[in-house]
Amino acid sequence: MNIRRVLFPGRFQPFHNGHFEALLQLLGEYDEVIIAIGSAQEGYTCKNPFTAGERMEMIDQLLRRRNLRNRVWIIAIPDINMPPAWTAYSLSMVPRVEAVASGNPQVLYLYEWLGFKVKRIKLVEPEKYQGSRVRELIVQGRDEWRELVPPEIAEYIDSIRGVERVRRLCLDEHSGNRW
Repeated sequence: MNIRRVLFPGRFQPFHNGHFEALLQLLGEYDEVIIAIGSAQEGYTCKNPFTAGERMEMIDQLLRRRNLRNRVWIIAIPDINMPPAWTAYSLSMVPRVEAVASGNPQVLYLYEWLGFKVKRIKLVEPEKYQGSRVRELIVQGRDEWRELVPPEIAEYIDSIRGVERVRRLCLDEHSGNRW
């Protein structure tokens, strides 16, 4: 049995509607998708407020509720601060894939440089669906961030008091205070 699998790397801080649309596109073309949660060692910073475990859990909760869990792997991969080496490292940490999918041209270039087949994801409203925009709206105390993520993700963020965490981390970072 030849399973067609694609690697979908990202930080997913948090997993938003753009990520979900990309995942649905990939599930339309491949049997399985491996979501590689990058920067797995990061958490509790303004840029990376959620831990790898939390990101895995929020995505898992969404997939289970949408009956997609049986076709998606979720794997956390730490950074090694050498992008070309990280691409090879990430491939060693996941089951075999036939391609790597991303909407990020730099990511695609690095995997292509390794001789890997790449797939450019057609991004849905990329100016709207960005993790940095979601975090910025949270910091500003604006509930519009909830419209940018699947309801299951918003529910998860609420359950871990993620709004308070993002606000505190980002406001402290921007004021120069670290805790």
